[in-house]
Amino acid sequence: MMSKFFVAGAVALAFTPAAIGQQYGNAVEARAMLERVVAGIKSDPGETISQINKGDPKFSDRDLYPTCAGPDGEMVANPNPARLGIVQKDSKDASGKPYGEELARAQEGVVSEVSYLSPRPGADKTPVQKIAFVTKISGYICLVGYAP
Repeated sequence: MMSKFFVAGAVALAFTPAAIGQQYGNAVEARAMLERVVAGIKSDPGETISQINKGDPKFSDRDLYPTCAGPDGEMVANPNPARLGIVQKDSKDASGKPYGEELARAQEGVVSEVSYLSPRPGADKTPVQKIAFVTKISGYICLVGYAP
């Protein structure tokens, strides 16, 4: 009986994104991460924000990570501490597009998409096209972006 569980676990592990060589996250994974953020904010905003800021694996997968602005519009959740405290609606992408204004229009319970240019996490700072899934939860505006 134990060997069946071991084999099933090994097979499942073999098909994780890292195991099959996917270097970057996709739309399905980004949307799933945003859903985890929504559930977390609804149940315990402080803990969820802390986990995002610490880069908890629940909220960090290759180039996928969430960010959230608080009810006052300032960034409160971001794995990059340099981004904390900035006013989300003032965000501009690498081309100067004021995508933060689009983020600020997020509606409670509605997931929308916002496109922008931004580098992936890591040493390469070349901007790439990204799409963010964004929503408003209990006054927080949260998003997870991916590069299509």
